[in-house]
Amino acid sequence: MGSKLFVLACAAGLAIAAGASAQPHLPVSGYQRLHVDKAVVGTTPVRVWANAAIDPDCSVQTPGATLTILEPPAHGAAVIKDEPYFAAFPPGNPRSACNHRKVPGHQAFYTAAAGYTGHDRMVLQGSSPDGAVRRIAVDITVH
Repeated sequence: MGSKLFVLACAAGLAIAAGASAQPHLPVSGYQRLHVDKAVVGTTPVRVWANAAIDPDCSVQTPGATLTILEPPAHGAAVIKDEPYFAAFPPGNPRSACNHRKVPGHQAFYTAAAGYTGHDRMVLQGSSPDGAVRRIAVDITVH
């Protein structure tokens, strides 16, 4: 599995590969903690996270990645959709050729409750075929 890679990508298009993150935390109790901040306007659904496990030819690995909701938001709704999306690999990554096509993966979406403004939070968990587990805390500001 040395040539395989688990990808986590946030809605802003940032690709996070194999443990690197904008705000990395050392693994604790067998998983890595990540944190994401999002802003939402009204009740428009917003993708807050996405992940996939793909090979350099853009095909899905088997078994694939997983994405689940551990803690749902208190002031809105969250759903996981299993559908292709555009990843954003850096130019030096052998999977950067996949940036021009949708790759199979999972996406987490948040929708604020009607009339709500303020802070909301949800926690996701993603896992990869190599056994890595990541907990993603998503802090959401609803305008």
